[in-house]
Amino acid sequence: MAKKFFNQKVSNKKKTITQIIIISICVIGIVACLLIVNYFNKKIPKDAVIEMRDSVAVEVNGELPDKTVFFTKLEQIDEENISINFDNVDLKKVGDYELEVKVYRKKYKTILKVVDTISPILEIKNVTIDEGATYAAQDFVSSCTDNSNEECIIEFYNLATTQEGNPIDYTTYTESGTYPIQIIAKDASGNQTAPTEAILIIGDGKEEVPQPKCKFGTDEYNTEENILAISVSENGCAIDPALYNNESVLQAIKNLSNSESQKIKNEFKKLNIPGTMYLDLNQLPIANSEGTGFVGYGLEVTLKNGSNEIIEQYHLKNDGTRSYSINKYNLP
Repeated sequence: MAKKFFNQKVSNKKKTITQIIIISICVIGIVACLLIVNYFNKKIPKDAVIEMRDSVAVEVNGELPDKTVFFTKLEQIDEENISINFDNVDLKKVGDYELEVKVYRKKYKTILKVVDTISPILEIKNVTIDEGATYAAQDFVSSCTDNSNEECIIEFYNLATTQEGNPIDYTTYTESGTYPIQIIAKDASGNQTAPTEAILIIGDGKEEVPQPKCKFGTDEYNTEENILAISVSENGCAIDPALYNNESVLQAIKNLSNSESQKIKNEFKKLNIPGTMYLDLNQLPIANSEGTGFVGYGLEVTLKNGSNEIIEQYHLKNDGTRSYSINKYNLP
């Protein structure tokens, strides 16, 4: 009798475990079916507005942008229903990376541009050599770093000119004396620093290179009225004012204008502000205080929205910082 009762208990326990397993499988199946049905029934709401950007730019070695930055318009869509696969993006390498953006089950294509719009940071030093020795642009560099983490390209400033606009040939500096040298640093993306002056001392340096009499006046200018972005004066002297639109002299301000234009465009893409923006870069020739010579350029940047309201306006200073008259979005 005891043996029979024991066998009944074991049999009942086996039946209970089997029932639990069957019920669990059924529950899991039902949940899976509901999830599948929900996935295929999940559609973009009829009142949703989705407009994609063709591309979004980020600085090299920066951070990935927020998902919503890829849209010019995004209405009635929760961010949790947006997915982007960034697996093929290398933030350490400049380039264009194609992305697939999925909103619910609909797929869109866009480009993430990893760009470098920031000039290197250059620190220079003076150099002393023996008479007859050679020197290179790199010799005048104390340090140079770039946000790309790549090596800087160091060059003599080949747009430096005499008062008459003739190029300065640094290879002619061979005799004992003290000479001003202008150095620039570039990166692989073409960003360039403003020319920075160092001193080359050949021999004992006691024979000072005679400073020329300023044919067009000194390089002093009214700093209250103009903020200098690019200096083209030489040895404390202004140059011929007729040279302000000379192509070789203009190249420096053109490079800076292009770099600053790309930089502010990238800043506003990151802010994800809807609507159209209009950018105006005004290159201002700057005369010296006497009004007899030309010392460089000022760069005035104006950004307007679709209503023609000025939302950002500033002058770019020689050290790369900005002097704002209007700064609605608190740019750096």
